[in-house]
Amino acid sequence: MYKLLLLLFTVPLISYTINFDKSFEIELKPDTLTAHINIRSKKSDEKEVLNSLSKFSKFISEYEGVEKKGGNYSVAPEYRYENNHRFKSGYIGNMNYQISTKISENMTKFISELNAKKRSYSIDLSISSINWNLSKEQKDGKIDSLRLDAIKWIDTYAKQLSTDMNQSCKVTKVQLSQPNINYPRAPMMLEAKMMDSVRTNSPTPERSNQNISIKPHFELECK
Repeated sequence: MYKLLLLLFTVPLISYTINFDKSFEIELKPDTLTAHINIRSKKSDEKEVLNSLSKFSKFISEYEGVEKKGGNYSVAPEYRYENNHRFKSGYIGNMNYQISTKISENMTKFISELNAKKRSYSIDLSISSINWNLSKEQKDGKIDSLRLDAIKWIDTYAKQLSTDMNQSCKVTKVQLSQPNINYPRAPMMLEAKMMDSVRTNSPTPERSNQNISIKPHFELECK
């Protein structure tokens, strides 16, 4: 009896650790159309620049149907050089906005009306990109769902592994990674010379699906 107990205590328990990563991915159709707009005014007088920018700022801030961010502006003197001398030739003002909406027709209408204002006030108007993006609410909800799926999956995997190996396998570590968002399409660029066509042609790009993925690290101990 004593020899048997001694033998049991001297036999080491065999245990091992399993480490691996696994990807979890979901495909979504983006819900928010976003445009970046730059308004540039060049006048001989600083007050004229500020006046033209303020008119555009008022129009944009009061416009309904789209969300607006930004509106910061800067005004700086412009110089020219003659015979190694610098002369002030006027002033340049710049104002930037990010415009977004979940209704593409609203974006088209907004850009069309903005284009009409451009001709009225003799300023330069450019749109750097028009893109479909995932809204914060859409991203946050799906990222949380992916993380929950990963935790449920590793719990089920540990139980199945225990059954298959006839051992006790437990999850000892779950390290959740930062999400990765895949944008499959290039931004749509609108040059100033194309702005007149906005009245008759929708600038809305194709709404391609985007992928959100996470790649958590798992650690299990089996014995």
